[in-house]
Amino acid sequence: MLKKIFALVLAAVLCCTPVLAAPAPAHTVNAKAAILYEVSTDTILLEQDADMKLFPASTTKLMTALVALEYGNPDDVVTVTSEAVDGLYELGSASYLLNGEQIAFMDLMRYLLIGSGNDAANALAIHVSGSIEGFVDLMNNKAQELEMTNTNFMNPHGLHDEEHYTTARDLLTLTKEVMKNDIIAELVAEDELVLPVTNKHDRTTTKYTTNHLLTKKSTAEYYYEGAIGIKTGTTTPAGLCLVAGCVKGDYTYYSVVLGCEKVEGTSLQFAETIKLFNWGAASWSQQVMLSSSQPIADVPVRLGDEKDTVIVRPAENITAMLPNTFETADLELDYTLAEDVVAPVKAGDVLGELTVRYEDKEYQLDLVAADDVERSTMLYVLDRVTAFFTSTTFKIIVAAVVALIAILVAYAILINRKRAKRRKNRRH
Repeated sequence: MLKKIFALVLAAVLCCTPVLAAPAPAHTVNAKAAILYEVSTDTILLEQDADMKLFPASTTKLMTALVALEYGNPDDVVTVTSEAVDGLYELGSASYLLNGEQIAFMDLMRYLLIGSGNDAANALAIHVSGSIEGFVDLMNNKAQELEMTNTNFMNPHGLHDEEHYTTARDLLTLTKEVMKNDIIAELVAEDELVLPVTNKHDRTTTKYTTNHLLTKKSTAEYYYEGAIGIKTGTTTPAGLCLVAGCVKGDYTYYSVVLGCEKVEGTSLQFAETIKLFNWGAASWSQQVMLSSSQPIADVPVRLGDEKDTVIVRPAENITAMLPNTFETADLELDYTLAEDVVAPVKAGDVLGELTVRYEDKEYQLDLVAADDVERSTMLYVLDRVTAFFTSTTFKIIVAAVVALIAILVAYAILINRKRAKRRKNRRH
């Protein structure tokens, strides 16, 4: 039977006070919403209004790419329709594609993700689903499948619609999914594309990525060593938006910033993303949260030779991505310990369970004996003797003996009475 001990903080050993406060960033992100995530440890390092519904602008095209690859055929040749391109110029989007143009599916994907072509988004949507509306249904179905609970799409390109919205957290969820797709991950990391000659264009066209983190060709100011993508987005209502990724050392980071304001001379979506990446790399690292050598509690042990307790420790290290300001005092510990532990005990024997809580994460592992506890022969013999004389078996034996004695006594009394009666009868 295990005895539950809730919220026991090891004042003497760990010097703990339960503290569950998130580490403060070095700066407030100059955006309406932001989130920073480390991939290998599955850790959110920072979030700022991450569940606020906002307009995603062209970051929408990440979902467009995901759905297009899921339902389309990369080997197809797409014929651009008038529905795909009509009206885009009036909405402020320079249209490269022309009605009736035939272009490879994967060239449209490159144009979608590298050059951020709104017409490419429409052309892919119509080719895959037969209509923009049908494709948007697929986008929203995928959002539900991914549990993007605060997202609704109205089009495949991200041009403004009051009912077209998402959140920084949902975009992070989408980012994690799309970056599992090797085709998308490769495309969003490219810094330029060459659109080929088609039946409507007699020369190639070179387009450069809209993500300045990836290249020095447009502006060297925001080039970021280790950047791996992934997608920009800008409209007047949405502001400046960027979903980005980078690799620094052993870690891979994804970030989302939404709703940066336009400031003359500064592209805040890139500047704030760079600050986030630098802060994450400087302020967080993978650390041992709780060591397997850390003593947790003493467990009483019966029949031990020269020892009547044994220290228990975690069965293994707990390692996690932690702020560099982390202290053991930030942990909350709950544990259960085994009752009636009897020697011999071997180091490593499981003698309890430990729950460790930090921020929004919980870890569970066994508590094991830190040392051996040998059995005392004398105490063992005394215990066995005591156990026998207090056991049910002994009680049954005693009861049986008492009953037998009672029967014998009763029988003897009966015999004596009969003998006495016979003697009395002989006298008469």
